[in-house]
Amino acid sequence: MADTDQQAPAQEAPAQQGPQITVADLVLTAQILQTGAARGLFKPEEFKTVGDFYERLVAFLESAGAISRQAPAPAEEAPAPQAEEPKENTSVKTRRKAQ
Repeated sequence: MADTDQQAPAQEAPAQQGPQITVADLVLTAQILQTGAARGLFKPEEFKTVGDFYERLVAFLESAGAISRQAPAPAEEAPAPQAEEPKENTSVKTRRKAQ
């Protein structure tokens, strides 16, 4: 009987089934949607579907304490640099203002 008692905890441990999704994965999903929207990835007829999903996802992440809408998301803080324009753009704008 002692052998049976020692084996019981090993049998009761749940086996991990398949990949797991974390809150960090969901935050990344929201960021991907933001970036895709900023780059024109979605067709106009898809806006409602994507937007509805995004709003539900953000509401879930807020309730879980993973994000806060008061802080801007990384995709909104700095737009992705465009290939045609070098990073020296700010100095060009400064020179134009001085003239």
